[in-house]
Amino acid sequence: MTEKSDVLKLLKHAALVVVLVVILISAIFIATPPDDKHLYQASLLKSNLLRTVPSPRIIIVGGSNVAFGIDSELMEQELGIPVINDGLHVALGIAPLNEIKHDLRAGDIVIISLEYYNFTDEASFYGQPQYLADWVEFSPERIWYLHDPYKQMPSIFTMMLERKVNRQLNYYLNGFSYESGRNFYSGDLFSEHGDFIGHLDENGNKQFEIADSVYPINLIENAYVFLEDFNQYALSKGATVYYEAQAHRQTNCERTGKKSLDRFFNRLKTKTTIPLLTNLDQLCLPDDYFYDTPYHLNQQGRRVRTERLIDSLKIALGLE
Repeated sequence: MTEKSDVLKLLKHAALVVVLVVILISAIFIATPPDDKHLYQASLLKSNLLRTVPSPRIIIVGGSNVAFGIDSELMEQELGIPVINDGLHVALGIAPLNEIKHDLRAGDIVIISLEYYNFTDEASFYGQPQYLADWVEFSPERIWYLHDPYKQMPSIFTMMLERKVNRQLNYYLNGFSYESGRNFYSGDLFSEHGDFIGHLDENGNKQFEIADSVYPINLIENAYVFLEDFNQYALSKGATVYYEAQAHRQTNCERTGKKSLDRFFNRLKTKTTIPLLTNLDQLCLPDDYFYDTPYHLNQQGRRVRTERLIDSLKIALGLE
């Protein structure tokens, strides 16, 4: 009898510990909201646009090359179709594409413009956990847009908890301020269409040294399987998918080599049925069209790229 009583006491204590841990974790999540100017704060704007902008509309998705490099307002004026810039950050991989699937409707046009980094390995393609944790923190139901949500859920929410605790400790112990490290990469510097505009106007005169690095051309098979599956799903919904090449800086293009770049796009053409919008003869843009990386276009570069994309879409859609 005593032994049974001891077991019951142990179970009660264990249950109490579990309840206290749950309360503590819940308190941390409630008391520590996301950084309201984090770059991913803009993902809430983009999600709202996906839900509320009526179809047909043009949805452009990719990493920061899309966020920085598209003038959605100009596209909308020229094409007469609502435009949503769903680009945000390369490290999110194709998780935002899974979110788009949830709101895809007949007549929609999806333009995918991933970056070469996404194709270097599976973690880069499906999204890097520490960045996905920040993305999910702003909208926890996004856990279902990850590649393997049941497997990833424990680690993603553990990372979220750890990062929240670290934020609070840094604030109370060190007086840490996000403003000092954020610079112009702020979640409140996006237009109503979802374009990042923090590098325009007064910030447009800043000078950055850009590395003349090689674009990492690496072809992982799963990427093409996913893209073709997405294309077929879109077609089943009455939507159309196109692929647009990322922004290419001339010097980085030359360092990478035409043969490597051609191999990437030829593989895309043979492994998927997604039409390519980009004219590969005009792939590379002058170095002075770029802002702070070989992916981010400045004001002049983003206008040139947008005008080319408009022309390509007019041809693809039979508008001229």
